[in-house]
Amino acid sequence: RLPRVGVIATGDELTPIGEPLGPAAIPDSNSESIAAQVAAAGGEPVRLGIAIDEREVVRERLLEGVRDCDVLVVTGGVSVGAHDVVKEVFAEIGSLDLWRVAIQPGKPLAYGSAPRPDGGYCLLFGLPGNPVSSFVTFELFARPVIRRLRGDAGDQGRPIIRARLGDPVRKSAARRAFVRVRLEQGDDGFTARLAGGQGSHVLSALALADGLSIIKEGPAEVPTDTEVEVIRLDVEIA
Repeated sequence: RLPRVGVIATGDELTPIGEPLGPAAIPDSNSESIAAQVAAAGGEPVRLGIAIDEREVVRERLLEGVRDCDVLVVTGGVSVGAHDVVKEVFAEIGSLDLWRVAIQPGKPLAYGSAPRPDGGYCLLFGLPGNPVSSFVTFELFARPVIRRLRGDAGDQGRPIIRARLGDPVRKSAARRAFVRVRLEQGDDGFTARLAGGQGSHVLSALALADGLSIIKEGPAEVPTDTEVEVIRLDVEIA
């Protein structure tokens, strides 16, 4: 059967897509994008709605998902603010096995597991709340797990090609960056150009991107014409 993947968004500011926005509110784009990514990876998305930033509400919603799902993907609440309670709830209902990875965007990733009533385990992914960070960390960490659970190879299922940067890239020297790029194919191979602003909130650049250019740890400034690997988002392989 297809793995059942629960999708929960956290945040007092979130409003379901299509509903009027009140003061200081933003649309819940993460639930829409993550559910689509789950389906594309071969899982069955289970929409569990929005949880406000209160520990007991988050705990109740997570336990609801653990009962019925093989994997839970929670967005938001995994950083270091006073309202970031997701990783603590992971530890309460099961285990918090990993928190923070050296990538950009997506540093505050949380991972753990929780026991299900049937004796099995539900895998827990806590993704950052910024929408691009959420997308990228799902692709890198949750997607291979869903593919493995459905019986496919435990990889991303996306081709990786080599290309040359068409624009210079600035990044954190200590982290591996996954840069949203548009691919142009010429006689001498692919050129990867920035798809737009690289902030973790800039969904327009993600929508325009053909791939994620992998810029490894090292210099903070990477010049044009540097050869890089690119994960193609526009192509799926078996």
